[in-house]
Amino acid sequence: MSSKTTTLQAPPASDKTVRTAAPPTEEQIAARAHEIFLERGGAPGFELEDWLRAERELKAVTANTQNAPRPSAPSKAHPANPRSPR
Repeated sequence: MSSKTTTLQAPPASDKTVRTAAPPTEEQIAARAHEIFLERGGAPGFELEDWLRAERELKAVTANTQNAPRPSAPSKAHPANPRSPR
């Protein structure tokens, strides 16, 4: 009896590859909420507001990173082609 191992390789990355960023972790939110707390002068009583603001800010950064424009591919039009951009 012979054993045969097959190794699968990931497909090559392309411009059409979906890029996703992980949502912020609780540790990241807590750290940002603490920064907000300190920015406010350390006054107690706004823990929930600080947490929610931190969560919103970090999620916005993640969304902006995902939606950032990607560089466009160079034109493949041939110079002799009458339809090529000038």
